[in-house]
Amino acid sequence: MAAAFLLMAACSSGPGIDKDKFRKVYVAAHEVKDSLAMGESYKQVADHVKQLAVQIDVLKPATQEEKELLDVYSDLLAIYKDGLVLWKYKLDFAFFDSVLKGRIYVGQDVEPIVVKYRFSTESHLYSPTGQYWKSIPGNSIRIIWNNADSQLKVIEGMTTY
Repeated sequence: MAAAFLLMAACSSGPGIDKDKFRKVYVAAHEVKDSLAMGESYKQVADHVKQLAVQIDVLKPATQEEKELLDVYSDLLAIYKDGLVLWKYKLDFAFFDSVLKGRIYVGQDVEPIVVKYRFSTESHLYSPTGQYWKSIPGNSIRIIWNNADSQLKVIEGMTTY
């Protein structure tokens, strides 16, 4: 009887993932996904992303598996932040829509995202100054959200709730 108790105690405190510890970050990640699916505003989605960041920051992994799961959540957060940058540029440059024609201006903040996701760019000449500028397709944001959905599937593959 004592041996069975010791075996159960060892199994429950051994390596693995404490699902309760990750429950809040799991919920926060799905709140971002749901917010996007419901078509909420940039600010509402950004608020959910901030909450996800808070939940990730408070996690203290105790095992290698928990550290790996936390890394995957951190990658998800980075993906959501990339999407927010593109969305912000799309909103901030909406008054240039006659020039952009549904595309997203590639500014300094967007350039690393273009490289990271290997988005194709289009060059444009601003004739009054003779300066060239670049843009990416407007659906690039959707590609990032799809990457986030794939990352959530990775998370769900690592642990089931």
